[in-house]
Amino acid sequence: HTHDRHVLLHSDIVRERSAMASTRSKVLALYKDIMRRARIWEGKGNTAESEYIVSEARKLFRKNKDIEDNSLIAEKIEEGESRVELAEHYGNPYPRMYYAQPGVIYKSGNRARKKINPNYMHSYYDEDEFK
Repeated sequence: HTHDRHVLLHSDIVRERSAMASTRSKVLALYKDIMRRARIWEGKGNTAESEYIVSEARKLFRKNKDIEDNSLIAEKIEEGESRVELAEHYGNPYPRMYYAQPGVIYKSGNRARKKINPNYMHSYYDEDEFK
């Protein structure tokens, strides 16, 4: 039975490492895609916007580099992909404001903003702000 338990533990470790490698490759692919798009953006004559894309990506990837929770990493990847799609769609790399019913944010405070905060804006607010 000890051998069977060892095999099970080993397979769990292998599976976990495989998932981490897969997540790491997704993160790196997203980073490379953002940097490639920044170069293309600059090629269109938008140097200031290109510099913003590069500095924003570096800042947010560094901010999130120590996250180990796979579900939170998946959320951050989704956030990055959403920002890329919005930038391409609107031709504007800056964050898009979201609509909230007038007065909702100010009457209810920061907790309400978090509830209506779309996934592409999560990194703009420090989590401590909502406690």
